[in-house]
Amino acid sequence: MGVGEPEDKPPDAPRTPPAHAGDNLLGVRNRVIVGLVFAALYIVTFGPRTGWVPAVISGVLGGIVLFLLLKEVDARRKRKRR
Repeated sequence: MGVGEPEDKPPDAPRTPPAHAGDNLLGVRNRVIVGLVFAALYIVTFGPRTGWVPAVISGVLGGIVLFLLLKEVDARRKRKRR
């Protein structure tokens, strides 16, 4: 066979890299938790200053954006490893 290839592997075996345990940066559950923590901290910080309704709306939207950002980072990392 070739240099560095084991002899007991059949020649027609697929040469796909093994799946890495760290493919997901955080995972769905942890991304949701990070988004909720961001939203809660934003609401608590800016609620008394700007009013509660704008703070809640901005905090929820910011949490969603953070969730989607982390999701895209995971997707790019998976594409890069292929």
